[in-house]
Amino acid sequence: MVNEAVVAGVERRGQTGFNRFRRFINDYWLIPLLFCYLQLATQAFYAADTPLDRLSKGNQAFFKGIPIAYQIATNDFPNTLFGHFYEIGIQSFYDAELFQTDHDELKLALSSPETGEAIYRRMLESRSHHESEIGGILSISYHEDGPKLHLNEITSLNEIYLIKLRKAVDSPSDFLELLRTEKHKQTLEGVGMQKRWIDQTVSLIKNERITGHRQRLLLQNFVEMFEALSDSRYLLSPYQLKAGLGKIPFNQHYVGLFHFHNGLNESPSPVDVQQSMRKRQIVMTFSKEGWTLYDVAKRTPSKIDIKVSNANRVAQF
Repeated sequence: MVNEAVVAGVERRGQTGFNRFRRFINDYWLIPLLFCYLQLATQAFYAADTPLDRLSKGNQAFFKGIPIAYQIATNDFPNTLFGHFYEIGIQSFYDAELFQTDHDELKLALSSPETGEAIYRRMLESRSHHESEIGGILSISYHEDGPKLHLNEITSLNEIYLIKLRKAVDSPSDFLELLRTEKHKQTLEGVGMQKRWIDQTVSLIKNERITGHRQRLLLQNFVEMFEALSDSRYLLSPYQLKAGLGKIPFNQHYVGLFHFHNGLNESPSPVDVQQSMRKRQIVMTFSKEGWTLYDVAKRTPSKIDIKVSNANRVAQF
């Protein structure tokens, strides 16, 4: 009879370096797999950026703890999740110039007087909106009587931030937190707030000799300065865009991002042109006879002039 104690004490596995390494992988194979999976997720998340920017942002996000899944789950779920994969698809098609809505289709959709008048009225309304420019996602649907455009508006990131600043005017500690929080820095930079202005304001808020009425005036002045810059800006966070894409009905096709310019004959800005390398930009501005749509794709603008009735044009200016 074989002595089981003796057999149990015999190490039957090979002791070579390769075998020890293979056993280590067998024991901990989930770790490299998880690492690769999360790294891949960070690359797909920033689909709208250039490869180098996507790699840089992906690595930063990875080493900060991979907040992506949490953000998608807590920002208007499941719209943000659906929009995330939708964005990856439309960005790939845009880069490859496949399945894009033709510029002539936009012209055809705007040939309807009702459509031109409706968008014009919304542009007029936007002139009294000073928190930021009006914008969102432009989509198109197809019907027996022709294509139809849809303005899927999304509240800008800078408008949301401005509202928070206004509410924090009576609370210096909350105001200071809004200025110093990392996630808000991109918004401040996006509207054109210089770093020295922010640093000076932070320093004055922390100054114990400035209190009460004087401190409140200081905070109000900062809010007014931000509002003046925000009035002509339209910023979206990645999560806002993904949530907006996830809400587009299935019978509508994504065209691009749109926003209004409230001046007369305000063509796309250099920033709009640059942004068109990542996403198609639709800029709508007033003209003497109505309004003009600029369709900017890969830095190439195409123009559509829309005429409206005399009654509405008189109401414009």
